[in-house]
Amino acid sequence: MSDTGRRLTPAQLLLIVVVSILVLLFVILLAGRLTDGGGEPGADASTTTAASTDDATGDATDDATDDVTPTAEPEAEYFASPSGNIVCALTPDSADCVISNFQYEPEDASCEEDGAGGHLRVEEAGASMPCEPLVVAGDVPALDYGETTTAHGFTCESAESGVTCRHDGSGYGFTVARASYELF
Repeated sequence: MSDTGRRLTPAQLLLIVVVSILVLLFVILLAGRLTDGGGEPGADASTTTAASTDDATGDATDDATDDVTPTAEPEAEYFASPSGNIVCALTPDSADCVISNFQYEPEDASCEEDGAGGHLRVEEAGASMPCEPLVVAGDVPALDYGETTTAHGFTCESAESGVTCRHDGSGYGFTVARASYELF
């Protein structure tokens, strides 16, 4: 037998390493899905499975109890002002609006440095101007001037003078416009 002295190129070695890592990752993910309820969509980790033995045969049997049904979290309701300068999200916990172009000074001057001075929030406990930005992706339907929307215990109204949102139970809220904002 003759040895041709053929060696793998660095590109071939890199390809083998990458493929090996991907296969290992696939095996780890597959094993994780198998131990988390068979990888069924919507499987809940709090669903319990009790193992018992069949007294007649001594074999182990599985008695699955499915009395825990996962509940879908209510989705946020989104809208934008007709100009598109203000975009809002009504969630089960809060009503948040972000204004892209504004001329007022934020409550916390450091917020403006982070580009988040245009974020206002109302919760049951009160209204605030959080520094973290509100990120909304995709197309958002416009709420025409003079129209209101209500979801999750919050009501927002779109007007030519800005957007006003409030928590229906507590009455706390905010108004935001290009020139100013108010927390109440």
